Amino acid sequence: MLNQRFMKKQLLHLFLVTFFAFNTKAQTISIIGSTTPSADWGFDIAMITTDNITYTLNNITVSDATDPTTTGLKFRLNNDWGTNWGNSNFPSGTAVQDGANILTQAGTYDITFNRNNGTYTFIPSTGLNFSSIGIWGPAVNSQQGFTAPDVDMTTTDGITYTLSGFNYSTGTAYFRENNGNTKVWGSVSFPAGIATLSGPSIQVTGGEWFVTFNRITGDYNFSLPSIGILGTALSGFTAEDIDLNTTDGFNYSISNLSMTDGEAKFRKDNLWVSNWGAADFPVGIGTQGGSNIQVIAGSYNITFEKGSGDYTFTNVLSNSEHSVSKINIYPNPTNNFWNLSHSTTIDSVELFDVNGKVIQSFIPNSNQFQLDGTLLSNGVYFLKIKSGLDFTVKKIIKN
Repeated sequence: MLNQRFMKKQLLHLFLVTFFAFNTKAQTISIIGSTTPSADWGFDIAMITTDNITYTLNNITVSDATDPTTTGLKFRLNNDWGTNWGNSNFPSGTAVQDGANILTQAGTYDITFNRNNGTYTFIPSTGLNFSSIGIWGPAVNSQQGFTAPDVDMTTTDGITYTLSGFNYSTGTAYFRENNGNTKVWGSVSFPAGIATLSGPSIQVTGGEWFVTFNRITGDYNFSLPSIGILGTALSGFTAEDIDLNTTDGFNYSISNLSMTDGEAKFRKDNLWVSNWGAADFPVGIGTQGGSNIQVIAGSYNITFEKGSGDYTFTNVLSNSEHSVSKINIYPNPTNNFWNLSHSTTIDSVELFDVNGKVIQSFIPNSNQFQLDGTLLSNGVYFLKIKSGLDFTVKKIIKN
């Protein structure tokens, strides 16, 4: 009897020691941010773990991240910013120490996070698993055609589906539900129309398209990717983009856009997945996820090239025939010299390379100026030209 009591005490002691040791070593992992249910960067929501490695939260509703610098969420250790993890990718990725905010999309999710390797996933909770809609056919896989899987679209409501950033081959395609053959929509119209169940295949023209599809009405549209500009120099990073105009999906522009002192970025299809910025103004090369562009107040003609990220902000005086934007530069392209001619005095000229670096500066103080390009390498350059309070940026080419 004494031995049994002794053994029970020993087992109880061992259990208490083990329990105490585990709990004293256990680490608290939480989510925190503006898109969590608390909508507060100062309030942690603790996750659950059974092994101190994998942490979970179920049925957590998050909102849309609208600004990569101020919105979104992160994981952090022991309610302290000393150790925190992030990565802009959503719904899954590998978070790194002091990484970017996770750019959540509105919905209710089961969240997992691995403390050892930083991997995380946001999986739509049961009951909110919308039907999948994919684009299917040779237009999305020219090699395997209809034997290949769908390219799935995204949705936040199970009705309107979108697909951004995909390059199509010339060929046929259908919309279909849940990767099956029960519900397949098609139409003879392109780039827009109303798809019907069991309708004919859509003849897609090759290229990058932003695609929308309504699962209820069958309305669809293949449109050129939009490039918009937004930021505090306009109506803020949470406002709608101001779209630039394009005819080819590569070169974009907008005229006479009034901007205040502040920051701006370009982004594609109104999504933060593809956004461009750089530290240079009024001319530069935007990089994916780059810095916010520091804009000086003015009215601008803006150009942006989607392939290279090149951008220019040209200050305009739309009611003045003497605007420096009307300066004459010839010949352009040239093998050696560019001649600049203007109706009023040219105060200064700065020559930039394609990376936004100043190569040379001049003070012509004249209506005429000749720029010697004989020692320059062949390629594209930019001139920032000032006259009074007016300035413009022009692209020049050395052959």
